[in-house]
Amino acid sequence: MKAVVVVPIRGSGNSWKVAEPSDPPASVREREVVLEIQGDATNGYHLVMTPAGCFTADMWHESVEDAKAAAAEMFSVAPDGWT
Repeated sequence: MKAVVVVPIRGSGNSWKVAEPSDPPASVREREVVLEIQGDATNGYHLVMTPAGCFTADMWHESVEDAKAAAAEMFSVAPDGWT
């Protein structure tokens, strides 16, 4: 399952986060972020996050629904935004 979003990211290379309104504008850049949900019901699911130009990070979730909820909260991915 995959989604692609463009969001403000603070940092680059080996250190990044989704930007907050309080972050200095000079350190924030809009980046395309590829999101993937990988896994299975036995081992759980990983929300894999890959911003352009930055390292890939992931978060473990017990269910696909939990991974989608995290993506919605962090990246504003709509429920129908997944392929």
